[in-house]
Amino acid sequence: MSDQRNTPGTTSETITVTKTVTTSDAELAERLVADATKAQVQHEQDDARADDWGQASFPASDPPQNY
Repeated sequence: MSDQRNTPGTTSETITVTKTVTTSDAELAERLVADATKAQVQHEQDDARADDWGQASFPASDPPQNY
């Protein structure tokens, strides 16, 4: 196999392509609000689940003889 750099009549080029993606401030704000809303909903669901577990386990976790 020959090396292109040493072969007469051939050239080697490197091409770099840069693509810039821009997001408008409105799109960014919408995405942040959507993420915050999802996080709040998840927090409320987790909080409700923990409350349910606490109510369901109350007699077992704190038996009357320990009052």
